[in-house]
Amino acid sequence: MATVQVALILAVFIAGVALMMTKKMPAILALPVMGILIAVVAGVPFTSSDADAKTIMGFVISAGAAKLATTITVTIFGAIFAKVVQKEGISDAIIRKAAELAGDKPLAIALVLTAAIALIFTAMSGAGPVIMVSQIAIPLFLSAGISPVVAASLILFGLNIGLLFNVSQYQLYVDTIGMDMGVITSTSVIMGIVCAVVTVVYVVVHTRGKSTSAAWAMKSDDTTTKGVNPVALIMPIIPIVLVFFLKWNAETALIATIVITALITKPKQAMQVLSSSVVEGIKDVAGVVGLMVGIGILLNGVAAPQTSALMQPIISLILPSNPLVYVALFTILSPLALYRGPLNMYGLGSGLANIFVAAGTLSPAAVGMALRSTSVVQCVADPTNTQNVIVADYANVDVNDILKSTLPYTMVMAFCILAYTAVTLF
Repeated sequence: MATVQVALILAVFIAGVALMMTKKMPAILALPVMGILIAVVAGVPFTSSDADAKTIMGFVISAGAAKLATTITVTIFGAIFAKVVQKEGISDAIIRKAAELAGDKPLAIALVLTAAIALIFTAMSGAGPVIMVSQIAIPLFLSAGISPVVAASLILFGLNIGLLFNVSQYQLYVDTIGMDMGVITSTSVIMGIVCAVVTVVYVVVHTRGKSTSAAWAMKSDDTTTKGVNPVALIMPIIPIVLVFFLKWNAETALIATIVITALITKPKQAMQVLSSSVVEGIKDVAGVVGLMVGIGILLNGVAAPQTSALMQPIISLILPSNPLVYVALFTILSPLALYRGPLNMYGLGSGLANIFVAAGTLSPAAVGMALRSTSVVQCVADPTNTQNVIVADYANVDVNDILKSTLPYTMVMAFCILAYTAVTLF
């Protein structure tokens, strides 16, 4: 009977991957359905007269939906901050100032603009900021003689580096697998260095021999950047300072930065900016919040005692106990983070990570870093990402061409991150 149950659970996983990859069912629906089906197959009771029993109704659905409450809260605060940064013209000013500093050298333009984009995404995430950045940065890249595919890819590389230091992204790993926040912050620095170095290599390889065109596609003195307080340009890094060095929690750091940013930019309009940013920010992440509710249900579906008892023996046999095998295995399998695959934390990866930890072969830190390394591949190269579709549209290129251009580099990033983990955290 147990063998049949395991086979059916694996069938549910495979069916979920297929439905999401073929876009037959969005992840926001597929994940909670999978969580409930897995619990049913594993024999979790729907309800019980025993108040302590873990049931589908109580543990999987009710507790699962609220499991990532802290992550959802941090995500919302992060979205509100992103709206304040956008409304006050800070992100726009950073990109245009970077373009001015770079002059007319394609290599310098690519490096400086990518760094500016990374700085912006330490404070922002979501489709809205990606659209805003693409509108400004892609014409600047193209006017410097950089090819459309490379221009689109550089935005994604910059976004990836920025999100590594975006404190609103960390809580998911704490809530799903119990990864220590200190480990997350310290390893983010290493990941940032690795990704920055590989990105520089990408820039050098793809901008050699390029020459700038006759004129900029956008004027750098656009009126939208006038009147921005110079102090406001450093606000995206304030949450990083508060969390990394002063050890504040992400929620408090973001709230404090949101209020300060609104006050130093347009103090007379601070109330209006804050209130509208709250409403618009929540709207921007409504889909992400729904996805996290689904992730929570999936997590509790695979974390139920009946499911864990079935899956742990098999997972224990599959997971590597040798650091060299750990590095090789997750590097080779890193493309499975694409297309909402099994190594995507915003897909099946969240459920598998929970099983990996429960199996006991790998520590939460090792599991978390494996999934963080594959998230680099997913963030930059995944054709199903909203940000990839947006930048491809603005650059007028095929989203799969971005995948071909960036995948080798992101796999190198994943390898270096895994190698560091094998030496220090395995």
